[in-house]
Formats: sequence, structure tokens, C-alpha cells
Amino acid sequence: MAFALPQIERRRIEAAMLGRVYAALCEAMPADQAAAHIERAVAADARAAGEAFAAAAPDGPSLAHFATVVARWTEGGALEIDGPHLDGNALCVTVTRCGYAEMYRDMGLPAPLPYLLSCLRDIHFAAGYSPHLAMTRPGTIAEGGSCCPFRYEWTK
Repeated sequence: MAFALPQIERRRIEAAMLGRVYAALCEAMPADQAAAHIERAVAADARAAGEAFAAAAPDGPSLAHFATVVARWTEGGALEIDGPHLDGNALCVTVTRCGYAEMYRDMGLPAPLPYLLSCLRDIHFAAGYSPHLAMTRPGTIAEGGSCCPFRYEWTK
């Protein structure tokens, strides 16, 4: 039986390491370049995670299967949400409290790391899951918004 850390604990461990990597990179290059390196690494990891989640879909990737990942993201009270609401080819979830953003703030991570370590992952996870899945989210709590309104659309 595999032991799975709650997602928020996994992100805390990753953030501690990537925060140190970012600081080291900032000693060697401008902060925007350091952030670009972190962005590429996180995006690649998120895409691979989306591909793995799709590969585990019993009947192949679908919007209904994708919606099941919300339980993983929210486990342990990491997020407070409105939704998920699945209607035809659209899945909507609004995050009203983000424990990930709170955790990064408590860790003292500098901008842009909170966005890069969690918020950035979402679009790349969706892209890795399926080319039929498109995500829009006009803002995030980590960027100072009051909520994170996600909309995923499944197109053929």
C-alpha cells in the first residue's frame, strides 16, 4: 500500500527546497531570470502530473474524471471551495480560501514564488491531462484576489 502525503504537505516540502533554489539562483542572476528557471521546472512537473493522472483514468481522460482531482487538492482542508460544478462540457470551481497561499506567506516566500509554486501548476496540469481541456482563471488569491475562479472546458 502506497503512502500518499496530503497535497498541501507535499507542496510545503517542495516550497522549502525551491525557495532555497530560487535564493541561490538570485545570487547568480537577476530575480526575473531565476523565476523563469523555477517556472520552467514547475510547469514541466505539473504537465507530467497531469499526464500521469490522465493515464490513470479508468475509461480514458474525460471532464468527469478530471473533476475527481478536486478532492486531492482540497484534502485536509487545504482549500475551501464553491463547487465543483460540472455542467455539460464545463467544470467550475471557485476557491474561497487557499491554504497553499497562506502556507507560502507563513513560510516567508517572496513574490513571485507563491504563484509559481501553486497557481502556475494548474494550467500546466490541465494541459498535461488532455489537449481537449482548457482552463481559465482570471485571478488568484496568491496574487491578491479575493478568490480563484476556475473554469475548465472540454472541447473536441
